[in-house]
Amino acid sequence: MTEGIIMKKVFKKSTLIAVFLGLFLLQSQQSLSSVKAVAVTGYDEKPLTEQQNQEMANNTDRGFRLELNLNVKTGMGLWGNADKTGIAQMKNATATFADDNPRLAQVYFYLTDYKNKPLDKTAFNNMNQYFKKLKQNHLQAVLRFAYIWDDAHPKSQEPTTEQVVAHIKQLAPWIAQHRNQIANLQAGFIGAWGEWDSGARSRMNEKAILQALLANTPKDLFIQVRYYNIKSRNIDPQSSDGQRVGFHDDYLIGRPHEWNTAGADPNSAEWKAMAEQSQTVPVDGEMIWGSANASDNNGQLISAPLIAHRLAVDHFTSLSIAHNYKEDGKDYSLSSWKRQLVTPTLLEQYKLPYQKSWFKDTNDNEISRSWYEYIRDYLGYRLAVKDISYQADEKSIDYQVNLTNYGLAAPVLINKAELVLLNASKKAVATKEITDVAHLQSLQVLPIEWQVDKALVKKAKYLAFKFTGYSNTGNRLANNIAFAKGYNYLLTLK
Repeated sequence: MTEGIIMKKVFKKSTLIAVFLGLFLLQSQQSLSSVKAVAVTGYDEKPLTEQQNQEMANNTDRGFRLELNLNVKTGMGLWGNADKTGIAQMKNATATFADDNPRLAQVYFYLTDYKNKPLDKTAFNNMNQYFKKLKQNHLQAVLRFAYIWDDAHPKSQEPTTEQVVAHIKQLAPWIAQHRNQIANLQAGFIGAWGEWDSGARSRMNEKAILQALLANTPKDLFIQVRYYNIKSRNIDPQSSDGQRVGFHDDYLIGRPHEWNTAGADPNSAEWKAMAEQSQTVPVDGEMIWGSANASDNNGQLISAPLIAHRLAVDHFTSLSIAHNYKEDGKDYSLSSWKRQLVTPTLLEQYKLPYQKSWFKDTNDNEISRSWYEYIRDYLGYRLAVKDISYQADEKSIDYQVNLTNYGLAAPVLINKAELVLLNASKKAVATKEITDVAHLQSLQVLPIEWQVDKALVKKAKYLAFKFTGYSNTGNRLANNIAFAKGYNYLLTLK
């Protein structure tokens, strides 16, 4: 082979399996300076170990979420939790769903007792204590403020528009202070549960409230709205404010319904616009309560493949695990999905992404998977390196790392990603910031190129990848490689 022609290392299956056990080691620990070019393919084909799957489950800013509430005046919960503190409710919820390992929690802060006056120290103290406990539980908040919890008598708990705007301005410093614990902020404030029902919208100046939220919250904080027309009527979708506004659909039943965020017609302009815009903003959702299946879903459990398809079409980042699962000691739709097998053929039939190695164990045996596992593992993002290549000249080494996303949505809440050269002490020698990861769509490939001076490479022992959200917690790639302290170890250099 003549010099300058890229030579590829061809890995037979048995060799590839051996290479991916633990850290990826260069063949014979060959010095990069002596190699003209190398390509490592099939990097994402080795199945994950049990421990690696657990590390994947700890990834932030995606996946199943809890649903929690707090009366900020009393520090107590509401409805069935009115007899316990909000923090006690959180403790019960984390225990109930411990096996599901949610990293997000939808948090309702009810301002009911302040509907006609400013928030006081008691309110802020209760919110501070609550967020302290969220942090201890490694939970990011999908945060919503609301006033009306008694939907039978909504006007008795409804504030004026002026009071809402005053509260938003009063909350602004608190929200900014806790930015790193907030995955996204739901518009809230208007209507029962902060869900912007049509009656409440007609009584409030919704544009003034939405604009106050956008003006008084950090510019890097997404705000989710319940209905598409809240965004389209009040904001230019192409403006910087419009690009901050995502969605939450609180009525998922597997088939289109007029209470869906974009209405009941998949062929409508609103439905298509939401599908397009959801590629770059976070989308949250919840199914109806299991007890409502009888009245709202013809007495049937909700279809897992139909829900999965909807989650994919509108690029959902998160989904409530409190709804239609195991309410009041009864099993509902989510429980049934654990018993319903999913196959590559089914996923392809519903045009759903998946990683081929997900259907195998570490001995390369095929394994059964359920719809519950699929939604758990593919909701939001699922990033993996597909292949790596590098080539050297006299002065530098050029790396190319091809990153892909097997998830249902782009990692829109990831705000930092970087390639890093680490020395033997795991200290950074050089860093390459990557700016395009947050918009990496499902099944797309992002080529990351990095030219590094050989003098720096000689100081390094590892090439690693790190990506984090605002909590600054490092996340795991879906590759069978070492992962420690937020770093995914791609190559051992010497």
